[in-house]
Amino acid sequence: MMEEKIMQLLLDLSADMRDVKKDIGGLKEDVGGLKEDVSGLKEDVVSLKTGLNDLRTEMDRRFDKVDRTLEGIGGQFEHQTAQRLADRKEIDADISSIKVRLFDLETKMKQAE
Repeated sequence: MMEEKIMQLLLDLSADMRDVKKDIGGLKEDVGGLKEDVSGLKEDVVSLKTGLNDLRTEMDRRFDKVDRTLEGIGGQFEHQTAQRLADRKEIDADISSIKVRLFDLETKMKQAE
């Protein structure tokens, strides 16, 4: 009777060991699948980093282009403003000259009377 129980326990233990081996095999497959998934995720992360760097570079390039355009526009306004100030000074000088001539003419007209 005791031998039968021991034999039964050994058979149960052998069956449990087979189940454990199957479970370990399944776990190994799961781990392998997880490794593949992680490897794929790493590739995705690298791809995202590359994409972000490319986007950052493109945005820097575009902002530089906008800055250069704004600097050009600013330069044009500065030139136009400087030109307008120079024109204004010239016009003011012409007006002053005309005022002097008018004064001279008015003086000569008064003397002629």
